[in-house]
Amino acid sequence: MTNAYQLDVSRIWDDAVRVLDEVGIEIGGEVLTRAVEGVFPIENGRVRIAPDIATQYADEIRDRFGGSAEVEPVHAPRLYNLPLNPYWLDPSDGQIKPNDLETVVRNTKLIYQVASECDGLLGPSVAGVPQDIPAEIQFLMIYAIECMYAPHPGAWGLMHSRRSMELIFEVADIMGAGKMICAEPISPLRFGGQSVDLAIEAGRTGVPVTVDCMPVFGVTAPADWHMGWAQSVAENLGAYILLRACGVERVGPPSFRLFLPNPSAMTPYFSAPQHVAVLCMRRAVRAFFGLPTDGGEVMLVASKAPDAQAAMEKAACCTLAKAHGFRHLEGAGMLWIDEVFSPQQLMIDVEIAQFIRATDVSVAPPSGDITAEIRTGLDAGSFLGSELMLERFRELTWDATLSDLAPRGSWDGDHTTLLKRAADLARAKADAYTYELTDHRREALDTLIARARSEFA
Repeated sequence: MTNAYQLDVSRIWDDAVRVLDEVGIEIGGEVLTRAVEGVFPIENGRVRIAPDIATQYADEIRDRFGGSAEVEPVHAPRLYNLPLNPYWLDPSDGQIKPNDLETVVRNTKLIYQVASECDGLLGPSVAGVPQDIPAEIQFLMIYAIECMYAPHPGAWGLMHSRRSMELIFEVADIMGAGKMICAEPISPLRFGGQSVDLAIEAGRTGVPVTVDCMPVFGVTAPADWHMGWAQSVAENLGAYILLRACGVERVGPPSFRLFLPNPSAMTPYFSAPQHVAVLCMRRAVRAFFGLPTDGGEVMLVASKAPDAQAAMEKAACCTLAKAHGFRHLEGAGMLWIDEVFSPQQLMIDVEIAQFIRATDVSVAPPSGDITAEIRTGLDAGSFLGSELMLERFRELTWDATLSDLAPRGSWDGDHTTLLKRAADLARAKADAYTYELTDHRREALDTLIARARSEFA
C-alpha cells in the first residue's frame, strides 16, 4: 500500500530518535527505576535513550514481527464490538442506562448469535461492563462472561490491580486459555502507572505484553502531522525498549497509534473525516517497521443514539475505510465512542457492512450466447423469467434485512420503522443463542466469581 499522504516517515524517524535522546521518557515506580538504572541515563526522572539503542530495537521489531507491510485485498469489512462500555441503550424506551449483569449477558448472546450467522462479518466480544459488580472485579466479570458464552474464549489483557490480575489468570488456567497483559503508557512521553507495573511483573514470568500508547493531536501530542507522529513513534518505541530492558521477553509490536481531537468534548474523534487519513498515515509509519496495518476504529462515532448522525458517521467512515483497504473495523453497535452499546445500532452496523461487502462483485465472461438470450427476452416481453435471471438473481441484487425496498405506495409514513425492525431482530437473535458453558469449568468459574464477589463486596 503506497504512502497516500506522502508522509515523510524518514523525517519522523529522525525526529523520534532526537526526542528519545534529548527529551527522554518520564518513568515512575521503583521496579522500573531499578531495572533501568545503569542501563540508560536518568535525568530528573526521565530516561534518555541513545540513537544507536533506538535503532537496535527498531531492527528487533522488524526482525521479530516484520514481513511484508502490504495488505492483501480481501472480502471486507469485518466489524468488532468493544467490551468496555458501561452503558447500553434500551430499545424499549430509547434511554441510555447503566449496564447490569443480566443485560450484559443478554446483549452478549445477541452479539455471538449475529457473529455465528453472518459469514465472518462480526468479530464478537462481551457486550459491556456490568455496573452492579464491584469495580475491582469488573474486568474479571467481563472475562468470565466471555468464557461462559463464547465457544472459543481468548485471553484478557486489562487489569485493575495485582489481585485482579491473579483472578483473571486463574480464570485462564480454568479454561486452559492463554494469558496476556496490556501496558498503556500515558502521553506525552510517560512510562509508568499500574498497567506498566503489572506488565513488568507478569511479563517477567513469560506472559506476553502488548504496548498501546494513545496520544491525541493538540491535547497530548503536538498539533502538527509530523511532530505528532514523531512523538507517537518515540512513545511506542520507548515503551517497547523499556519493557525489554526490564527483562520482559515477549513484548508484542507497538500499536503506533495517534488520534484526532474532538474539541467540543476533549475526547478522541474517530469519526472525523480526517481519521481515515490518520489511518493511512499510521499504515505508512508502521510499514517503516515492517508492520502491516489493515484495521482501524472507524465505527466509533460521536452520536449518542442510533439516529441519522450515527448512520452518516458509520456509513461514511466504513465506506472510506473499505476504499483504502482497511478490513478490521472497531466499534460495531457502539455509540458515543465506546461508552454505549445499542442492540439496534449493532443490527444497523451489520446492514452497513453487508451493503459495503456487496460492492465486491466478480465479473465473469458471458455464460451463454447473447443473441439467443436477447431473443428469449424479446419473445417473453422481459428477462424476468429467463433461466439466466433465475440463476444470477442473487448476484445482481442486495438482500436487505432492515432497509425498506418496497414501493412508495406501501409506505405508511412511520419514520421509526427501521429502528423497530432492528429492535425486533436483535431481540429474536438474543433469544436464539443457545451456547453456554456447562461442564466442570463452569462450576469452577462460578465458585471463583462467588469468592471474588465476597472478597470485594
